[in-house]
Amino acid sequence: MRSPYRAGFSLIEVLVVVAVATTIVFVVSGLSSNINLLNGFVSQQLQSKSDITQTLQIMTTEIRSAETSANGSYPLDVAATSTFSFYSDINKNGSAEHVRYFLSSSTIYKGVIAPTGTPANYPTATEVVTDVVDNIILTTSTPLFQYYDTLYSGTQQPLSYPITIANIRLVGINFAADVKPQQAPGPQYFSQLIEIRNLRSN
Repeated sequence: MRSPYRAGFSLIEVLVVVAVATTIVFVVSGLSSNINLLNGFVSQQLQSKSDITQTLQIMTTEIRSAETSANGSYPLDVAATSTFSFYSDINKNGSAEHVRYFLSSSTIYKGVIAPTGTPANYPTATEVVTDVVDNIILTTSTPLFQYYDTLYSGTQQPLSYPITIANIRLVGINFAADVKPQQAPGPQYFSQLIEIRNLRSN
């Protein structure tokens, strides 16, 4: 004998199932989107930190190898809180370029002048400037560049300004960089102390 009730779902049951399924789809989609954003942000943070670390390594190599210029000038040119310039054979062609690292607004730039003529000179009009680190954050107590003399053993304070360039033997670089300002995880701090190889015994 057949049941008096029909098999299947009522309209209300179908609507409830559709509503639940739709909610699940939206939740999963939202989670997936958030995970993708998080992964992208973390990847960007790691990549940016890697890029900045690599830039610091390049700066370290160039500063450590500072040498007499092609026209006989002293290896170091300018030593200030936000600017440091020197001579270094950065392209390994046997003649030192004039290299300038400087802070402008919230960006560290690198300027390079190749020597020209005989005797050699370094025309400022030919300087090639590139952006090397963005979103720099500095504190009022710690400048971008600090300098140390032969007495430095790890605890002494940096040289005070104005600095006598001939006394410099080590250069300190200190800054924080924020890949995405106003967003987590916030600024990351970078610090490097570089000994100038060719000035060790001077």
